[in-house]
Amino acid sequence: MTLETPSFSPGLEGVLIAESAVSLVEGEAGRLSYRGYSIEDLTGPTGTFEEIVALLYDGELPTQTRIDEMRVLFERERALTDDQIAIARLAAKGTHPMFALQAAVATLGPMDNDFERKVDTVVERGQSLIAKVGHLVGVIAQAVDGRPYDGPRPGESHARMLVRMVTGEDPTELQVRVMDALLILQADHSAGNASTFTSRVVASTKAEPEAVVSAAIGALSGPAHGGANEGSLRLFQQIGDPAKADERISRLLDDKFKIPGFGHRVYHVKDPRSKVIQRLADEVIKDGTPAADHYQIALTVEKVATERLGDRGLFPNVDLFSGCVFEAIGIPVDFFTPLFAASRTAGWTVNMQEQWESGNRIFRPGQVYVGEQHRPFTDIEGR
Repeated sequence: MTLETPSFSPGLEGVLIAESAVSLVEGEAGRLSYRGYSIEDLTGPTGTFEEIVALLYDGELPTQTRIDEMRVLFERERALTDDQIAIARLAAKGTHPMFALQAAVATLGPMDNDFERKVDTVVERGQSLIAKVGHLVGVIAQAVDGRPYDGPRPGESHARMLVRMVTGEDPTELQVRVMDALLILQADHSAGNASTFTSRVVASTKAEPEAVVSAAIGALSGPAHGGANEGSLRLFQQIGDPAKADERISRLLDDKFKIPGFGHRVYHVKDPRSKVIQRLADEVIKDGTPAADHYQIALTVEKVATERLGDRGLFPNVDLFSGCVFEAIGIPVDFFTPLFAASRTAGWTVNMQEQWESGNRIFRPGQVYVGEQHRPFTDIEGR
């Protein structure tokens, strides 16, 4: 019997890594759904992040009673110790907020590593982490801004807490609704994206949930993944004048520059999340503001880049417009990706649960070795 050599797939493209019932990305059709429900429906005017976390964990649309239970759970579980707050604030003073968040999440882990216990409590541990990661983002934002600690308030929703702690201002209802929609949009995106795949790989080693989420945050920080939302807005800031955008973007494309927020490995049509974000932009972006100028530049990017690259299946993804909406509700650029992490912790932890409940075979792909072999060794004197 002869064994076939497995084919090499750079970036694991086309390789199926898991069975999942959490979210479905239909790249050719431009559709995204959670538990079978379209992202357009889930981001309606009454949608909340608590509702989506309940949906992701339970598999069914929650009743109002269940949503209220999730809100109470978040309020209880987001509590941090004084030491955990101090560590997060200290980390925030010396590095990017994403690295501070990654370090702070790791310190939430227990002293021991009992796999059987954490499998039995995977739902509780996962939901607790979602609550705590959001709180940590707020703690880090306050430290970066030089503000004293002002933690979650009784009765605050997750979205309201995040806007208030990150911006330092009591949010309007519109800001809260927009934040809820942004959190919903970024809560999950199949098991195969880089950070969720990372969460499954680390979970497969039977690591603690805090290690799973910390590792996933590291993956999300990369500019080719979650960090693209920062990159797109920084590009718009550099361009500055919307009247100059057409010429500048054309020149960048001539130079083969990869535009942040444009193109996607799975979607070969316009990302459905970007359509929802444009709906939010129309509601929240005010004329005469920097966000309005940046949004006009983003629209020019879409027009020019689509004309040049659309025949190659490259179109706007979620990051092209999301930065403009974050900016419009007062979120600093450095906190676009930490807020993405606060949302995606829901997807990471649900995928962790699926990984453990599916039999948990540890990930161990092979490689194509291209180096030297069987070389004679030379003692140090003869080199």
